[in-house]
Amino acid sequence: MTVHVGDRIVLAHEPHRARRRHGTVREVLGTPESPEYRVAWDDGHESFICPGPEAIVLPAGTDDTDDTARIPEARSEEGQGSVRVGRHDPVERIMRSPVRTVDATSTLRTAAELLAEAEVGALVVNRNGVPVGILSERDIVRALAGGGDPDEVWSADVIGMDTVWASPSDPILQVAGLMRRHYVRHVPLRTRVHPAVVGIVSARDVLAVLYDSR
Repeated sequence: MTVHVGDRIVLAHEPHRARRRHGTVREVLGTPESPEYRVAWDDGHESFICPGPEAIVLPAGTDDTDDTARIPEARSEEGQGSVRVGRHDPVERIMRSPVRTVDATSTLRTAAELLAEAEVGALVVNRNGVPVGILSERDIVRALAGGGDPDEVWSADVIGMDTVWASPSDPILQVAGLMRRHYVRHVPLRTRVHPAVVGIVSARDVLAVLYDSR
């Protein structure tokens, strides 16, 4: 399948979303074997994605914004039933995107407010637009428990020195192993083509798949 700038893309099934997600392809990256697209989503966000079998691409100009429209659902390779996420599937199948971010010079109070507003457990910390690590709820609690002033301590001051990164194409089971070895609960995802973070996955997301595929 050849994808062009301007084509519409629909994510017909994501485990953590109740509705389909619609967007427009703004840039085609990667290779034919490992495609990557920059997508402007209809909700105003923009992100890079490595499409899985749940991605449906439609020609530019197609009206796909009605969720009651007859858009074909993602199917398994055998064509029997909906695609089920398994432990050996790429982690992009369960990643959350777009990723919430915070500037490295933002205070812990600002970071905490962003976490609460977005209802997420971790933020990607950017310095001059480049991701340098992640800041979790646990990091903030530790900093405050140690006497840190939420209005004086910067986000960059408390992020882990060695953030554990993964690729969207890495198997879910492999990412679970990273979490276990490094004692982390959130892993940001980035591709080799583009340095920007394209998604993030939590221990809860991974455990749900491992439990269902027992």
